[in-house]
Amino acid sequence: MIEKVVVIPLYGIVSEFATIEDALRFLDQHHIYDISGEFHKYEVLISFSNGDRVEASFKNKRKIQEFLQFISKQ
Repeated sequence: MIEKVVVIPLYGIVSEFATIEDALRFLDQHHIYDISGEFHKYEVLISFSNGDRVEASFKNKRKIQEFLQFISKQ
């Protein structure tokens, strides 16, 4: 049985770093309430009662809807 479904829409500027130190410096200066930028994708996490977990990424809303409908019928 499904215990939890999490859908996370991801927006903003993608930041990539060569080192962990660079990523930590970025995080020190990053404002979490600055919601701007273009839409990138949806992340979905599904947790099941038997301990299984499914993680997926979709760039298209219709595809994530189809995926969730498929999962609900299993």
